[in-house]
Amino acid sequence: MRVTGGNLKGRLIKSVPGLSTRPTTDKIRQSIFNILMNDIEDAVVLDIFAGSGALGIEALSRGAASALFIEQGRKQMTVIKNNLSSLGLKADLMENNYDFACNKLQTEGRKFDLIFADPPYEQISPREVVETILQYDLLENNGLIIIEHKAGAEVKSDRVVELKRRKFGQTEVSFYARRQEK
Repeated sequence: MRVTGGNLKGRLIKSVPGLSTRPTTDKIRQSIFNILMNDIEDAVVLDIFAGSGALGIEALSRGAASALFIEQGRKQMTVIKNNLSSLGLKADLMENNYDFACNKLQTEGRKFDLIFADPPYEQISPREVVETILQYDLLENNGLIIIEHKAGAEVKSDRVVELKRRKFGQTEVSFYARRQEK
């Protein structure tokens, strides 16, 4: 995998070998960031289920102010650290279960402009991720949640509005914003 845009365009991103992770492909990442083009500069980014860190790294390459990576897998966390180091990037890391990490971020009063999530498709639903993010109030008022998920998965919530959905074979990426009070 490679960084698809920004000041690190073309630089290599490594991932954990084998089938334990499902890295976001270059094509999907490029599509996501083409959509987010005007929302990245100076954004505070959270990358949940970070895997290789590709989404947060892509955001940093394209001008995000900061990124925090949540990953519970030790091998994945080592890969993220190595990727950040090889690219000369600094970021915060949390090696925890995402629910525990989100709770901790709430107690610290942290909020994010862009929240990326790529949960294990068969274990954690996109709806569960959205509800956890909202429960812990991690999304800035004008922030976006971007979730990669199995095609056809739905988020039924009166607390968010789906802005966009893009399909890539058996994978979809959905963009959500907090529903504004009337």
